[in-house]
Amino acid sequence: MSDQEPLQQPIPRRQFLAGASLAGFAAFLAACGTQGTQSQPPTAGPPATSGPPATTGPTAAPTPPPSPSAELNFANWTFYLDPDPEDETKFTTLEDFRAEFGTQVNYQEVIDDNDSFMGTIQPQLQAGQDTGWDIIVVTDWMAARIIRLGWAEQMDLGNMPNVTANLQDAYKGVSWDSTDDHHVPWQSGMTGLGFDRESTGDLTSVRELFDLKYRGQIDYLTEMRDTIGLTMLHLGADPAAATRADCDAAIAEITRVQNEGMNANFRGNAYARDLTRGDVVLSMAWSGDMVAALPDNPNLGFAVPSEGGMLWTDNCIIPKGAQNKYTAELMIDYVYRPEVAARIAAYVNYITPVKGAAEILIASDPEMANNPLIFPPEDVLARLHIFVGLSEDDEAYFDEQFATVLGL
Repeated sequence: MSDQEPLQQPIPRRQFLAGASLAGFAAFLAACGTQGTQSQPPTAGPPATSGPPATTGPTAAPTPPPSPSAELNFANWTFYLDPDPEDETKFTTLEDFRAEFGTQVNYQEVIDDNDSFMGTIQPQLQAGQDTGWDIIVVTDWMAARIIRLGWAEQMDLGNMPNVTANLQDAYKGVSWDSTDDHHVPWQSGMTGLGFDRESTGDLTSVRELFDLKYRGQIDYLTEMRDTIGLTMLHLGADPAAATRADCDAAIAEITRVQNEGMNANFRGNAYARDLTRGDVVLSMAWSGDMVAALPDNPNLGFAVPSEGGMLWTDNCIIPKGAQNKYTAELMIDYVYRPEVAARIAAYVNYITPVKGAAEILIASDPEMANNPLIFPPEDVLARLHIFVGLSEDDEAYFDEQFATVLGL
């Protein structure tokens, strides 16, 4: 299939996913350890809020907030927002935001991986210039780097009452943003195996990623922590306690199979397109992407390997110098309304960080409690690893070693 040939999509993606509901998940998640298992619905948090908290008694007149900007520039990954079921060139959340605030959101799915996207805006950040984006979504380790370098705006939490009220406790007080005012979690997800079940059958082990029978038909990820992390699990090491020696061993294993003819491609978000087109039959994969790709290839499957997978969080950042900072705060706060977060989660199939969203999802569709991509059961959570926080020197070392297998 040529790069110009469009994917066949007989029905809209949203309609396919809604029609499929949870019925096909037992097959799709064949190796996720969830067949016949129902996870417990999450514990409800404090009462959800979709607006500023109520006040009692006389108060000083607040300073009038600025007006929302006419436009907002928002950079995100693919398959990460709910499309309008009537027009897939639009997004329901953004259309509703425009109706309420009058802002046209210039939303572009331009992030393929963290490093390549940062390469497009780093010169402006270093020069103290506007990047052209008001909101970007990057993974936790990149968010930490941006904040450490002083390239993120401090958010005014007074403009973000939903974030303050509805951020799940587990996400609060991270070491790289202890005041929780330079980033806001967007979604969390898992990294495991994505495969074409018609070609591979159901896969259960990370060792499949190093089996030469898939030579020339496999993608690895350009995200260092995912590829190195899964390789460490293959070698029996724990990515949550990774050392330089573990990194060296993982690089040696990747180099070995490449030298023996694996010919793995290193891809960002484009791996999902490779799988749907049949260009590869196996890939390191992000959980929600695989569900979003099902309309293009119903044979796809996803598994958290028996040896384990990776757990990560993508975060909203307002880049330093953003022209529409106040409106960016409004937009981020808007998606922390539980009813909005629930709608987004139902489409993207990632783990939502918003209190109250789970209850809305389950009330609207009780089978959603069985969705292990949004509500991973305990046996899956027990197999997930968060990559160790690296010092600046160690991060440079890991990145340099990984660059050798990327051919950089």
